[in-house]
Amino acid sequence: MPTFGHSTCYIYHAVFLTVCALHLEMHKEESIGNEFEESSGEIETEQLPGKCWACKWVIRKLKKQISNGATPDDIKTKLGMVCDEIGFLKSICRKLVNQYTDTLVEELSTTDDARTICANIGVCKK
Repeated sequence: MPTFGHSTCYIYHAVFLTVCALHLEMHKEESIGNEFEESSGEIETEQLPGKCWACKWVIRKLKKQISNGATPDDIKTKLGMVCDEIGFLKSICRKLVNQYTDTLVEELSTTDDARTICANIGVCKK
């Protein structure tokens, strides 16, 4: 029977702790009430966990990628691709981006931070 070295155990332990930390972060957002639900094509605040977290993640990611001279079309293109990088929250991210594309393009042109932008569109509490 193969034996695992200490380094392999440390790697598995690190992966486990990372997954737990992500779960706790999502649960924290959930307990604050930053949730949403899709019903009849609309996303409603405070029903499905992770929407506020996903919104802030998208905004932070895009703020780093978008230059000061970015056109609305540049921003829309990046919005269309950013959800591929979020992992298991990809479907929540896509629903968020699809519903708020025009508003996000406008908000990403401001100097507002991620929390403010996500609160402005009603995804996070103010």
